[in-house]
Amino acid sequence: MALKSSRNQEESDTAGVVEEKVVKVNGDIAIRRYNKGRFLGKGGFARCYEFTSLETRKIAAAKVVPKASLAKARAKQKLMSEIKIHRSLHHPNIVSFEHFFEDNENVYILLELCTNQTMNELLRRRKRLTELEVQCYLMQIISGMKYLHSHRVIHRDLKLGNFFLSDKMEVKIGDFGLATKLEHDGERKRTICGTPNYIAPEVLDGKQGHSYEVDVWSLGVVAYTLLVGKPPFETSDVKTTYRRIRMNAYSFPDHVPLSEQSKSLITRILVNDPSKRPSLDEMLDHEFFHQGNSIPKLLPPSTLACPPSSSFLRQFQPGATNPQVSSTQRLTETAPNISKQSSRTSRPELVNTERISRVKEETKQLPTIANSSQGMANAPEVWVKKWVDYSSKYGLGYLLSNGSTGVFFNDATKVILGPAGHRFNYMERKGPEKQDMVTSHTLTEYPKELQKKVTLLQHFRSYLEGDIKQETGVEDENTMANPVYVKKWMRTRHAIMFRLSNKIVQVNFQDHTEIILSSETRVVTYVNKKGERTTYPLATAQESTNHEMTKRLKYTKDILTHMLNAPNKPGEEPPLD
Repeated sequence: MALKSSRNQEESDTAGVVEEKVVKVNGDIAIRRYNKGRFLGKGGFARCYEFTSLETRKIAAAKVVPKASLAKARAKQKLMSEIKIHRSLHHPNIVSFEHFFEDNENVYILLELCTNQTMNELLRRRKRLTELEVQCYLMQIISGMKYLHSHRVIHRDLKLGNFFLSDKMEVKIGDFGLATKLEHDGERKRTICGTPNYIAPEVLDGKQGHSYEVDVWSLGVVAYTLLVGKPPFETSDVKTTYRRIRMNAYSFPDHVPLSEQSKSLITRILVNDPSKRPSLDEMLDHEFFHQGNSIPKLLPPSTLACPPSSSFLRQFQPGATNPQVSSTQRLTETAPNISKQSSRTSRPELVNTERISRVKEETKQLPTIANSSQGMANAPEVWVKKWVDYSSKYGLGYLLSNGSTGVFFNDATKVILGPAGHRFNYMERKGPEKQDMVTSHTLTEYPKELQKKVTLLQHFRSYLEGDIKQETGVEDENTMANPVYVKKWMRTRHAIMFRLSNKIVQVNFQDHTEIILSSETRVVTYVNKKGERTTYPLATAQESTNHEMTKRLKYTKDILTHMLNAPNKPGEEPPLD
């Protein structure tokens, strides 16, 4: 088996192809070939990639371990222990072990590919989860842990980064690099290992040894982290973190609403004496999982980006019957504020950020100031009212002020659904001039190839509209004959910018101020931090005495110039000064 890695081969059609030699019973050698695809992540000495079998087209996650890192006997023994333990495990909530092979350079471990990343990325997007979600995830994790412990396996590195999410939203426990198998019940291990924020106090102490209870401790840290948004003992210094763990020094923040049941479960688990912690079965019997509500077996994929909506949550409250969980469940409550958006500069149209942002809704009509004899009492008729950025996977969803919902997908196709929620237009750029080609459909009749995008449109719409009930009448023909939609968008370090089809350019800054430029009416509308709206003639706005507005207007014009001059290059972003 050989890895083709020379420069010329990397640039050829067979670049990234890995070959596995398989010796048959009769001595013949068969060759299996895999295409090494996108990089998935790294940990320790290993790097993970997507591997696609060129024979079967099956995709797996491949953990690639350089043999150079296995020079010491202990390192090699550790890897073989990981392989031996993992390949013996078969459970729905444990990452499946496919097989492993090696060549002169690397050892390759092929594992089940979990397409929805880890719970680490989930929490980074979501900030914290609802209690219903934590109940659902913990029940799956405990199920996997009961299987492990029944086979005398202690994981010893349970953390969000080692909980993988499948395409069906199943939790899969992975990474058995620190796992150990007891020879007999009652055996104690003494190796100090784990991840600082999740490590149990008896592991740090090391005197009495440790056993299954270290995994229970880690589950308590996991529960706290998911509900609060950060680990209970986290500090900027590892030694300080260890000191807090030994002292069991943590608290529940006042600003995060937590039920008494959730606090009780965490408090029962995070006990320094391992013998006083609950068993896995006792955890499942805890009142946290029995609050009178039912718990979904799986959560909808929409919760990767946003919390469950109140209507979804209501299905699982006491008295609700026959709760149905599907991939088309509604998206959510409140997303994190725009002030916490990604600080990275992103390319126009295809933005690669994992943050979720939204604009606060206008709750009342605010007066405008007319600075021209022509009069500019009216702000632009249609603008972006709310949005959710899930471009790390699908695209940007948005709600317009006229009630229409749209999605700008990562492949630059667009969809806009009318205010009544019946008819939508689908835009795809075709032809030599790359103009938007428009087709019109209803939510009940559309081409089969648009099914996934229509489902995503409904996800985004449910989130953005919340519990607002739309009119069920006939779609406004004028609205859908020439609908307003987002033609381009981009994120910068300071703001998010939308260019709409009605020739509106809207910029929402991290500090909640807004600039809206209208080419049609030749006005600029400025919304300050208090939500107060003022309108100026575009020709003279730069000379205004409102320095906060003029500073943001200049930034907006610089960004527009940058987009026009280098539409496909991120380049150097102008400063906001």
